[in-house]
Amino acid sequence: MCDDLVPPDALDALMMALDEEPVDPYEGDLFAFDASAPEPRTDELRATRDALTTTLAPILSRITGKVVTRADLRAFAYREGHYLLPHTDHQHGLGRALAYAYYLPSPEPPVGGELELFRCTVGDGEIVATDSALLVEPRANRLVVFDVSDVSLHQVREVTRGLRLSLAGWFYP
Repeated sequence: MCDDLVPPDALDALMMALDEEPVDPYEGDLFAFDASAPEPRTDELRATRDALTTTLAPILSRITGKVVTRADLRAFAYREGHYLLPHTDHQHGLGRALAYAYYLPSPEPPVGGELELFRCTVGDGEIVATDSALLVEPRANRLVVFDVSDVSLHQVREVTRGLRLSLAGWFYP
C-alpha cells in the first residue's frame, strides 16, 4: 500500500482526463458497479496505463519477485448499493500476476467500499476456511497492490453512501 502516490497537479490532470472516459453499468450475481471498457477509449487513460507499465512494473518486480512487464487499467465507480463479492482474480491462461486498485478523489467520499483481503486455509487443494486479513479504506491517492493466486480471495464491501472511484487492473509477466 502506498499513500499520496501522485502529485496534486498530476492528480488534477488525471481527474480531468477521466471525465472524458465513458463508463457503463455492470451487474451480475457477484457484482454491481460502473466501469470503463477493458481497453481505455481515450488517449489520456491509455497513457496512464502505459505509465503504470513503465514506472511501476519494474518497481513491483523488484519488491514482489514476480517479473511483471505490462498492466491493464479500467476506471470504476461504485455508487450506493454497489459491491463486489468475495472472489479471486486468478484464471488459468490469463497470466495475471498482481492486482491493483488506485483510489481517486470523490466529490462524495464513500462510506463503505473497503477492499477486504482474506486469509485462506487450504485443504486437499480447496479453500476450506477464510477469515478477514486486511480491510483497506478507499482513501484518495492510495495505491494497493496484492498477489493474484488461487487463494487471493478479496472483495469490495458494499458502498452504503457516497461514491468510490478507482482505477484498477492487473500486472502481467
